[in-house]
Amino acid sequence: MSSLILQSAIVKELYDTGAIGDVFQIESRVQGANGIPGDWRHEQKYGGGMLLDWGVHLFDQILWLVNSPIKNVYTELSYVLGNEVDDGFTTFLTFANGLKVVVEVGTTNYTKLPRWYIKGTKGTAKIIDWDLKGEVVVARDGNAKEPTPIKAGAGLTKTMAPPSEETTEKRLLPAGAVMEESFYENFYNVLTQEQQPLVQTSEVLKVAELMDQIKLNSL
Repeated sequence: MSSLILQSAIVKELYDTGAIGDVFQIESRVQGANGIPGDWRHEQKYGGGMLLDWGVHLFDQILWLVNSPIKNVYTELSYVLGNEVDDGFTTFLTFANGLKVVVEVGTTNYTKLPRWYIKGTKGTAKIIDWDLKGEVVVARDGNAKEPTPIKAGAGLTKTMAPPSEETTEKRLLPAGAVMEESFYENFYNVLTQEQQPLVQTSEVLKVAELMDQIKLNSL
């Protein structure tokens, strides 16, 4: 199973099982510092730009994760490298169930943020990069304790102080459900054995509609 698919399966397990409480925000990022590759991705007439290159995959992941209609979409495109197509973008999605999602692609990031950052009412999880390293930090039940203030500038703050070891617990990322067959195996079986496709036409249409909406309304 590819890293892209397995990451989605891990995040979906966190989202569906309540392992970190009710998930209220998901951040999905792909970042690098090499600009746009020197091929068709530079040219608008060939469908270039990071929104079309990476966006379709990242939005597909999010729509697979979340079974709720999209309430609001806002996107900012980046043109800092001076190309005719976008060299990155940031999209903010709000779903009808209250979940907020940030999807970001950047090609001028010399220090990267985590690939996934998931916030729940009882914990936080992150997947750092493609090698699936990361962690889950959850609140311990019945161990409420006043935080120890930390120095912030000239004063002290409890609000931004880290939680104590007594009130939290670190866990490994869940394994994520493994697909019984790959997309390409399934595609072959659909053609030769009339098997049901893993990716439904309705799912493809939802992603295409979202991409159209973003293209029409992005800044």
